[in-house]
Amino acid sequence: MGTNVIQQINFDILHPLFVKVGRANLIISAIAFIITAIVSSTFMVLSVIIGTVIGMANLSILARTVKSGFLFKPDNAQRFVIKRYYIRFIATIFIIGILVSKNLADPVGLIMGFSIIMITTLLAAIYFSKHVSAEPAPAVVSRGIKQGKEAA
Repeated sequence: MGTNVIQQINFDILHPLFVKVGRANLIISAIAFIITAIVSSTFMVLSVIIGTVIGMANLSILARTVKSGFLFKPDNAQRFVIKRYYIRFIATIFIIGILVSKNLADPVGLIMGFSIIMITTLLAAIYFSKHVSAEPAPAVVSRGIKQGKEAA
């Protein structure tokens, strides 16, 4: 019998898009911080910053989860990604719950900061996917990862 090889997608070709989306997030977040600082209290500004950090951490963990999911067979990948999604969701709700219940952050500021990251990421990804010319990928598959036993 041959080996069971799972192909891994080369995410290096997506790196420029990730950098552009990250820059867009930083620019829009900075504008939101400045506007919040002008029209609201320091407590609200800190809440927006905390919400932004939570949103960025969420997206970072999501990206790593999806990237890691490609290392598994499809059925196992689905379970892996869904399990990680719920763990991330519960952790986010737990952290936000503690911040709000202990009055460490304003709920509106948290939602604003979190939403800024999610909306900016979505809009930037749509914009760059439509306006940035796609270069042909040198190799869609970077390397095979051997799974299972090899027959001699």
